[in-house]
Amino acid sequence: MKKLYLIDFDGTITSKDSFILFTFFSRPFYLWLIYWISTCGLFFFISKGKLKERFFRDFKGVDLFSFQFICNQFVKFKLNKIIKESFKDFVSTLDSNSEIVIVSASISNYLKPWSESMGFKLISTELEVISEKLTGKFSTKNCNGQEKVIRILENYDLTKYKEIHVFGNSEGDLQMLELGTHKYYNFFN
Repeated sequence: MKKLYLIDFDGTITSKDSFILFTFFSRPFYLWLIYWISTCGLFFFISKGKLKERFFRDFKGVDLFSFQFICNQFVKFKLNKIIKESFKDFVSTLDSNSEIVIVSASISNYLKPWSESMGFKLISTELEVISEKLTGKFSTKNCNGQEKVIRILENYDLTKYKEIHVFGNSEGDLQMLELGTHKYYNFFN
């Protein structure tokens, strides 16, 4: 039987938050600054998922090809640099009976190219696209907390795995950690 590795992304295997980096990378600084100034006062009253969705509203009407180009450039120039060496070392030791799934609240547009290049599966937040244009909304719920568990169980029959290793680093990962036969909190330094 196979082993399943369910691994959170931001903070667990990265040294920085990819969403914050993406805001800097994808928008001119002055727009980013205006965005954060205008929303910081609301931060305590709305969820991080809603805050992210508010940010992506700025991309409403942008064609998917152009947005994906930005995401691919982000992966190439920024994302690869924040992956922890301890994580890279760890996955290099796993055998071929291991299936690795990144489970993240970050958007698939930049996580999918990275995950595919590493040979990993991905469960993440999806942006809504209609007629090849971003709508500025999510097409799925923000993949955090209980939503991680729901999405994992929709995609995987956990009874088919001999071992389930779960890695996380925050409150948003605690419910996912309960799925594991082996649980790791703040494992990668």
